[in-house]
Amino acid sequence: MRASTEDFIAAMRRFATGVSIVTTAHDGRIHGFTVNAFASVSVAPPTVLICVNRGATAHPLIAASQRFCVNILALEQRALAERFAGGEPRSRFEGVDYRTGPSGSPILAGTLAHVDCVLTEELTASTHTIFLGTVLDAGWREGEPLGYFDRQYRDFAIAPPQ
Repeated sequence: MRASTEDFIAAMRRFATGVSIVTTAHDGRIHGFTVNAFASVSVAPPTVLICVNRGATAHPLIAASQRFCVNILALEQRALAERFAGGEPRSRFEGVDYRTGPSGSPILAGTLAHVDCVLTEELTASTHTIFLGTVLDAGWREGEPLGYFDRQYRDFAIAPPQ
């Protein structure tokens, strides 16, 4: 017996995550989308994973370009998360500052951290592809993370040690 779709979704909503925007570039076109299915895999070599629905616009772009950048959002970047979560993909970058990373993918300005990657492996999992990337470049700054829990953006402010 399997869990119902509704119970599974309700259970996953109880898992607090950070919020990231994955970016990529292919044939002179840039693309980005909001994700929370991102994780560190290994430190040696530095490797991360993202999970992307095979029906998503970004899927064939990442598969073809063999590169992506995970931009980890800061608390004050909620509007950016919302912008990249919906709407017309072509207008998501309008007015958004970014630079091109070593992989050729956009690194968004002001993020809490980024990991710029080349694709090293693809695994199929149900309706999604798990893209594993070796990190070419990583950067970070001090700040508070943007969180997501139970279908709402959250402040996961970390209390200083006592």
